[in-house]
Amino acid sequence: MTTTVQAGAEAPAAGPAPGWPPDWDRVLDTAIRTWGGKWDTARVQQLYLVRYGRRLYRDDARAFLSRRARQGVMRLHDKPNARYYTLRTTKGNPS
Repeated sequence: MTTTVQAGAEAPAAGPAPGWPPDWDRVLDTAIRTWGGKWDTARVQQLYLVRYGRRLYRDDARAFLSRRARQGVMRLHDKPNARYYTLRTTKGNPS
């Protein structure tokens, strides 16, 4: 099947590239500090869905969590069957 282009037809205008909501970093940080516990990609995806009503890719959720770990905010727990992050505390709590 071949497609012909109609003379004078214009291509649809490209819209702005999708971006992260401007308050996402604040929302994620507040949730982590408020609720604590184990944070994995599924939990970040659920928070994003509830807050914004749309999906967040697993790779993006992982990137947000690993960035927090590199910043020293969270600690990675890399177990054989589970990978999750917890809030890093200054109280000497090893978790």
